[in-house]
Amino acid sequence: MEVRKTFHEQLDELYRDLLKMANTSVETIERTRAAFASMDASRASSIIDDDDVLDDFVMKIEETGIELLARQAPVAIDLRTIIVIMRVAQHLERVGDLCVNISKAIVNLDGYTVSPWIQENMEQMFQRSVKMTVRAMEAFRERDVAKAEELSKMDDTVDRINRTFLTSYNKESEEELELIIRVVMIARFIERIADHAVDIGENVMYMVTGEFVEFS
Repeated sequence: MEVRKTFHEQLDELYRDLLKMANTSVETIERTRAAFASMDASRASSIIDDDDVLDDFVMKIEETGIELLARQAPVAIDLRTIIVIMRVAQHLERVGDLCVNISKAIVNLDGYTVSPWIQENMEQMFQRSVKMTVRAMEAFRERDVAKAEELSKMDDTVDRINRTFLTSYNKESEEELELIIRVVMIARFIERIADHAVDIGENVMYMVTGEFVEFS
């Protein structure tokens, strides 16, 4: 009986660490959004410098998760919960990497003036990606399959704006080619953040039902 108590205490700690990591991930996306909105190379550099924070989270979560799997041999919902926590941590770590990639692009755009059209659409992509990441973690906390399934539809808006950036280069002058290339890269990185939210939703579905379903 004492072993099971220790197991659930460790599982609760693993769960709390993931929620802390998710909060940090959302804050990182928000900081990246603000850095792009102001084209602030200093803000962007601070995001790059903080990259290890999410890396440390995922290392701790994976170490604890592997230890629980090896020593406790959990079954059914506990087994799926541990597996999903480790998978979600990996997705959140990749979100952090994407924010670093965006921040590096911002640093390289120092001195450029971004048109209102680009700012408005990029802001919408950032906000939707934040909302999706928050919704994905709500689905995880609440074990809510319906919320998880909503993520695919929410992702459609991000995909649509990303496609708009891919075809926008012909609207700009030749001198702005480097700007457009980097803007297209940033839009793609944000689109990938949204994709990771969808992936988290798919893992929530697996955790709750035991079946892995790839959302359309």
